[in-house]
Amino acid sequence: MDVFKLFFETTVVGVLTFGWLGIASYLLFPGLFDFIRVNLSAFLDKNLDNNSTAVGVGALILTYCLGSAVLPIASQLVNDEHWPLNENAIRCQVFTKQELNLESVLETAFPKDKHFSLTDLTPRHCSYWAPIFTEEDIGIRERGRRFFRRWVGLPTTASEDVTRKGPDELEKICKQSKTTECDEFKAKKILTIFQLQEAAALGQPSDRTESLRQLHERIVVLRGTVFSGFVLLLICLFAYFARVNGGESDWVRPACGVLLAIAFTVFAAFNGYQDLVDRNIFDIPVLESLLVVITTCGLVLALRKAKNRLFQSKRYLLITLFFTGLAYGGWIWSEIIYDQQVISSFVGLQQTIPVEHREPPSSAIHGVL
Repeated sequence: MDVFKLFFETTVVGVLTFGWLGIASYLLFPGLFDFIRVNLSAFLDKNLDNNSTAVGVGALILTYCLGSAVLPIASQLVNDEHWPLNENAIRCQVFTKQELNLESVLETAFPKDKHFSLTDLTPRHCSYWAPIFTEEDIGIRERGRRFFRRWVGLPTTASEDVTRKGPDELEKICKQSKTTECDEFKAKKILTIFQLQEAAALGQPSDRTESLRQLHERIVVLRGTVFSGFVLLLICLFAYFARVNGGESDWVRPACGVLLAIAFTVFAAFNGYQDLVDRNIFDIPVLESLLVVITTCGLVLALRKAKNRLFQSKRYLLITLFFTGLAYGGWIWSEIIYDQQVISSFVGLQQTIPVEHREPPSSAIHGVL
């Protein structure tokens, strides 16, 4: 049954991928798109009746392959630190809030055979962009400066050189320090604990974890939907700024498209280079690479006249923005509910298993942290 669920999720994401691939092909290569469309229609009319099974299997295989390629990229995209509110930031905030609620009823989300303190582990900011919006004692100019520094991958405040410190030294420094590196160190500890909680919660019998698995399936589909919606949104945005054959010789729209492409390129170049320098296998520059590809296509559209105004209308941009935002909001809320249920399941599991008979996940925590 799990195999069929995975197949369904992958196929849904693959079908969504066909949409933005077709629109991008139509905008960039209208002649090639028409050639493929005409020949594909002729092929289907000729062979569909006699080889309908083979054609259906081929289309299903292609859809599954596209979905299989997009799903891991979508997972990395929504967990990129530069994403407005990524998966790790959500889990960090949910974990700290849930631990405060549990402590109010004399419970804890931490392993009971290890002495973890929420005071020592709570970062000031879980999100990459949080220092810009959460500080109340800074003006608009300072917020703009911080946004620019974040945009090009620079820290917003003075940072200590703690990257070469050992875990024990980091632990001592970060109890008092308020640097970005210490925020990342604390957040990583919380996320590692959550991963072990998730493994313990999902390792129970299937009848106890059915709701968690259903939520996870929904999250997988929504990740792919957010990815496809984000790509389609950027495509429609650059298509809106493109010139059209036979249209007015207006330079304002193409100029806006070029400036937008330059801004995204600067962001992708600086932050992608920083990700490559850090050599962190958990932070592959997926978002940056995606922006480079799409902005390159956007520059082509902005500098070259499009075939017609089919995708230049504002309504396509607004409709795509609405459904992408809807999918993104559904994904965020599903993540919050999923994280809460994982933590609650782990707390209940700790109550049913005595400490002396419990498997030693905390030793793994100690070794990882």
